[in-house]
Amino acid sequence: MNVTLRPIGLLKPYCDGLIDDQGRIELADREGQTLERVCREIGLPEGLVSLFIVNGHPQSGAYRLQPGDDVKCVAVIGGG
Repeated sequence: MNVTLRPIGLLKPYCDGLIDDQGRIELADREGQTLERVCREIGLPEGLVSLFIVNGHPQSGAYRLQPGDDVKCVAVIGGG
């Protein structure tokens, strides 16, 4: 079973070519991998993701993916 990753906002350009028309990235064979590793592998810069929401619950980057997980990645927001 796949894992669905949804980069939010300014994270989308880093995943160009991977995102479908509904803003999702379907990942196969990622069970047991950490969110940090998967994000690095798809091209998200380290430290840019400030929040992971897995199946509606906040998780750390050390969370290990399970089949069917739905993950939203939210970027750090800077201000001036």
